[in-house]
Amino acid sequence: MSENIHKKRRQALLSELGNAVAVIPTNPHNTRSHDTEFPFRADSNFGYLTGHLEPEALLVLCPNAKDAKEVLFVRPKNPELELWMGERLGPEKAKELYQVDEAYGFDQLEEKLPELLDLHEAIMLDLFSHGDWMEKLYPYMRKLNQKRKKKTPSPQGIFNLAPLLGKMRLKKDKHEIDIMRKAAKITHEAHCAAMARAGDGVNEAQVQSVIDYVFMDRGAQGEAYESIVAGGNNANTLHYIQNNQPLKKGDLLLIDAGCELDLYASDVTRTFPVSGSYTSMQKKVYELILHVQKECINMAKPGRTLTELHDYTCRGLSSALLELGLFKGKSVDEVVEEKLYRAYFPHGTGHWLGLDVHDTSPYFDIEYSDIKFEAGMVFTVEPGLYFNKDNDEIPNELKGIGIRIEDDILVTDEGHENLTASIPKEVDEIEKACQKNFKELL
Repeated sequence: MSENIHKKRRQALLSELGNAVAVIPTNPHNTRSHDTEFPFRADSNFGYLTGHLEPEALLVLCPNAKDAKEVLFVRPKNPELELWMGERLGPEKAKELYQVDEAYGFDQLEEKLPELLDLHEAIMLDLFSHGDWMEKLYPYMRKLNQKRKKKTPSPQGIFNLAPLLGKMRLKKDKHEIDIMRKAAKITHEAHCAAMARAGDGVNEAQVQSVIDYVFMDRGAQGEAYESIVAGGNNANTLHYIQNNQPLKKGDLLLIDAGCELDLYASDVTRTFPVSGSYTSMQKKVYELILHVQKECINMAKPGRTLTELHDYTCRGLSSALLELGLFKGKSVDEVVEEKLYRAYFPHGTGHWLGLDVHDTSPYFDIEYSDIKFEAGMVFTVEPGLYFNKDNDEIPNELKGIGIRIEDDILVTDEGHENLTASIPKEVDEIEKACQKNFKELL
């Protein structure tokens, strides 16, 4: 991504800070075991504002300097460590590449940070992702406030930066949308390969390995979240990630998987028959859910909200449950009013999507939101019905069926664009995709 885009974002955030200094850290390394670590992934907000993907880095935005300035701390050059762990960008190149006003080594933080915090009335920090930084900042605040006869402002508190950045990130620019389209294309290829790979006796892990291969082979950095590859009744565990059981003929396979490309996520769910053909009941349930999902997507346009889409979905799925023979004697209105559908549809209809798979917004409740859609917003639509095999209140032919269908939707000026529409979803498309030779798709 062009550094000019990051510069523009930083300037936009600076204009919203008033007399508060923003402190934006990246993520720390996370230990895997003993002296090994999980692969590093930059903090989404930090990446959004800088494009810098190395650990041990901090961005400080100072609106109340003589001239508002952007200061970046990165790992200093170290030939010995670089021999073992790879090249570091270093402060000099970082300053030039990212067009910040000043850049220092992360080892200079204690020396430089107090003067950057001074002259500001408050500090802004993402309190939920980086609450540990409050303890690091308090000593600096205390020292600045203890200076005698000090006539200039010093930070008096730490406030949450997340809503400001959430508002900025909610609408994607052209460059972000281009990346998300590419991520959707890679995810399309992975799901098609998975449909072809599945079969009686094939392990869920073998299907996941195909998905992971396609993600990496096509240029993504990997999965955007832990993939769900859930055969049979496993699909009725909403966040099933064990992915280690053999598939059985006659069962369905629910796959919820999306790649991460340049920090941006895709998020797609498809549910298809292990044998390649739906049973009559599986097909009936699937098409009822698909109808609700397609109608819900058709509602997406500027001015609508996630709440409206969710309300429609709850009603549509309630009608579907009645058609399947549940809640005898009840009307659709009664099923909705009494929330009886929640026994079979316990999650939300969608969520924001972007740098995080459950992307940030100005508000904390990302499942049900009254934020009106505007062009550039991206969200998911993912209705589903889940019939656990141990549920004695449902007909036998429904037991063990778990179906979810999910697509990634971009709001446009005219309406919407389904970024993942090319991934097989109609019954005949899916059955055809299941018959292909997966090796030819790799």
